[in-house]
Amino acid sequence: MRKRELAFYLDPEGAQRRSIMKELADVGIRLIGTDGFSWDPDRDRDRIDNFRRDCAEFGLSVHSMHAVHPLLARADAETPPDLMEALERDLRRLVLLGGRTAVYHACLLRDVPEEKVEGAIDAAGWEAFAERTGRTIRRLAREAADAGITIVLENVWICRYSKSIEGIRRIIEAAEASNVGFILDSGHANLCGFSVADEIRRAGALLRDTHFHDNAGARVGVDQHIPPGLGTIDWQDACRALDEIAFAGPVVFEGVLGPGDSIEKGRFGGKLSHKDLIHITLNNWRAFEALAEQKSPRGVS
Repeated sequence: MRKRELAFYLDPEGAQRRSIMKELADVGIRLIGTDGFSWDPDRDRDRIDNFRRDCAEFGLSVHSMHAVHPLLARADAETPPDLMEALERDLRRLVLLGGRTAVYHACLLRDVPEEKVEGAIDAAGWEAFAERTGRTIRRLAREAADAGITIVLENVWICRYSKSIEGIRRIIEAAEASNVGFILDSGHANLCGFSVADEIRRAGALLRDTHFHDNAGARVGVDQHIPPGLGTIDWQDACRALDEIAFAGPVVFEGVLGPGDSIEKGRFGGKLSHKDLIHITLNNWRAFEALAEQKSPRGVS
């Protein structure tokens, strides 16, 4: 059975950061991801250095970081200088953390409400928008390449272009950079009615990172960020799909430790600890990996 390396997102600013790091280290986790956070790479070096020392103490390394800013301000204009500066500052923070992938939401716009994004892109023209976004990514990708970082675009539900790899692929092509790819958010795909396994297959070699977690799908309509196996995603097929495209990993779980790593504000009303959630996620995932290797016996109902 193939066991890919696993990673968990955590909140660098969370009050329980060190205890979570210890729980992860105790079960053999060596890679983490970080959501977007406000530390400036120049003014907040002490906070960044403290975080790196904690990582070193527990044998952890940052794999990916969710960027703070959208790639464009508007659909019909190039990235303005102030936003470009913020994007480059975000990237410098990941370089300082030693990360490997920088995550950006596809089609998100700084100055346009989410519910108006699709109309704004239609008005600007999809091809023109994709090329415009690609130019911004290409500029970031040049800086990222020097640090061995890959830029990845995440599927989100805000418009038809961003819901699936099929739309996002065009932006990746427009970027014309080998260190640009796709990150699949399983919860977003499930809420949009897409099969996670089929999205993996469609992405193929473009899949460079994952935000894996579960939810109950469009019927509930909430991105619950619960451990795999507690929602409606077919994880056996997802594991088979990862094997089919020879995805090297790691498999990264996002948000399963609660919003901002808060147990009290999480989906389980404070009844499951971080340790519980880590073990459920690990055990379920390894079980799905094992089941994915088996063929269903014929004649059994």
